[in-house]
Amino acid sequence: MKILTIGGTGVLSAAVVNSCVSRGYDVTIIHRGNKKQFINPQVKQILCDISDEKQVIAKTQGLNFDVVIDFLIVTLDHLKKSLSIFGGITKQYVFISTAQVYNTSISKVFTENDETPQPLWRYSVNKSECEKYLATYCAEHGLLYTIIRPGVTYDNRRIPYDIVPPYGKHWTIVARIMAGKPMITWNHGENRLNLTRVEDFAEGVAGLLGNEQAYNEAFNVVGDYVYSWKEVLEMLGKIVGVNVAMQDFSVETYSNELNNDNRERLIGGRANNLICSNEKLKSVVPDFYTTLTLEDGLRRTIDGYKANNYFDGIDYKWDAEQDRMIHNLTSGNYRG
Repeated sequence: MKILTIGGTGVLSAAVVNSCVSRGYDVTIIHRGNKKQFINPQVKQILCDISDEKQVIAKTQGLNFDVVIDFLIVTLDHLKKSLSIFGGITKQYVFISTAQVYNTSISKVFTENDETPQPLWRYSVNKSECEKYLATYCAEHGLLYTIIRPGVTYDNRRIPYDIVPPYGKHWTIVARIMAGKPMITWNHGENRLNLTRVEDFAEGVAGLLGNEQAYNEAFNVVGDYVYSWKEVLEMLGKIVGVNVAMQDFSVETYSNELNNDNRERLIGGRANNLICSNEKLKSVVPDFYTTLTLEDGLRRTIDGYKANNYFDGIDYKWDAEQDRMIHNLTSGNYRG
């Protein structure tokens, strides 16, 4: 099977590429040439800036693929450009959406039929709009599609906690915990969600590629285990041998200290439970199961940072920002 991925070095894309390669698929990735250490040596590479439409068209002219997966789409404009370039050179187009398309103000286990996001986080709304447009476009153009809805995923660069530093600087969280500095929680850290290591996520995605039962369908690609944010912090503390200090604030109070995107992320996403069913995925990919518990996964993350000279190091600005917020919120010196 011939696979083209738009992006191939990110948290999700690198894992999916590796899974496809392990299955013997012929994989090509389009990327800008950055983060070369995350590129699987067995893939073919097309070096170009995806925002340069003419260059992308020129470099993909005459090529055809069984599957195209675009990992970079955030807005409807991005999707429209992607479809105009790649829709004609593939049989199956895979869109990476999000489990945040669900209305998380409702307390339930979400299935693929629950699709109305809260109008509180632009990211969720944009992904939902993309899903609807994709279905219409593909019906009109005779293109098969599959929608992937990941929950919160993590790998050797990412610790599954929000609000966090950029990927590659997540050792800052561990260093903060080891220094005895408090981590900010909301709702006492009790909000629960599927947390999935990318290795498991990637196996679920790979099983949907070229799978006729996956055509024109959406899937929650999430693991079997559900955890709380508090359990993430406690597990990190267990692994490094430290009791984690936590400082809890109300969602309203904490959100007033955050910038616009992080504020939306909190009130429109992380402040609610997001528990999704993966029964539909398992019905189509019956050999899918979760192989890594939270402890297994976080140990890999910590070992990954140690083995890679802590990637991009400590984000001192983010660490100081946590200290500032805690000082302001505990002293009553609120922004809001």
